[in-house]
Amino acid sequence: MKEKYENIIILTTALLLVQAGFAFAQENSSCPSHSVCVHPGDHLKYQIQMGVVKSSQTYMFGDMIDDENIKVLEQSSIDQNATENSTLILNVKTGFIHGEQKNSTTVPFLSILPTPIAYNTTSTAVTTELEDFKGFKRTALVTTQTDANGSFNVQYDKQTGVLLNEHFVGIATILGKPVMVESSNNLVETNIINSDFTEAESPTSDISIPNWIKNNAKWWSEGSIDDSEFVKGIQYLISSGVMQVPHDSSPSETSQQIPSWIKSNAEWWSEGKISDQDFLAGIQYLINAGIVKV
Repeated sequence: MKEKYENIIILTTALLLVQAGFAFAQENSSCPSHSVCVHPGDHLKYQIQMGVVKSSQTYMFGDMIDDENIKVLEQSSIDQNATENSTLILNVKTGFIHGEQKNSTTVPFLSILPTPIAYNTTSTAVTTELEDFKGFKRTALVTTQTDANGSFNVQYDKQTGVLLNEHFVGIATILGKPVMVESSNNLVETNIINSDFTEAESPTSDISIPNWIKNNAKWWSEGSIDDSEFVKGIQYLISSGVMQVPHDSSPSETSQQIPSWIKSNAEWWSEGKISDQDFLAGIQYLINAGIVKV
């Protein structure tokens, strides 16, 4: 499960780093350009939830080993039980991290990216949004990826490169079996973000989703109404401009079977467990893939 989750994160991060039509976010002047901007004494703490299991992960940045590498103490705990410590080494030039042991695996450090972040300005999949962290107003780069297995949303602080939150809902393989899961990873504490930083947000729709569509989603997830009744709600979202139908792409799938995670999404959305954005991402996937004809 952890490996699959990390793979999704890497794919989503790659979307931010697409080189075609890329631009750079505002540079963090306290560090060299195109490097991870951390200093001895900095820290990041995340609250992680995978289903009903809660855990935390903390990164404390120690002394610089040389001009390019800094020690990182990683502390992990599950349900406030015993804390596990490990020492890692982060290359601030490349953004890759590895253990102290020789021949240890080197992987991208996804909790903070090199700044300024390179991102694809021509892609509608990457937007800027105003977020609040501990009372500080921050501009975030936001992207959502959706496929047959689920929907994954990630937000990075545009100025510092710090991961603000991730949210995944869909199907994952656990102990060799596909199961429906919802997981999140939220930044809860850091000294790296300590002031406001805002830029213009990407345009968003002001149209609200009416309550009857949420009721439809609940009834559909329970099997009380069929797919055709549920599609009427999707048609309303399109006619109201909340969602868009692609005009320049052919369906990527021919199967008319709606993935099971979409129904779970509908149920959780009707209960207020996931956001409108997460729900709409799943419905947009059905349209783009040609699974639902509208």
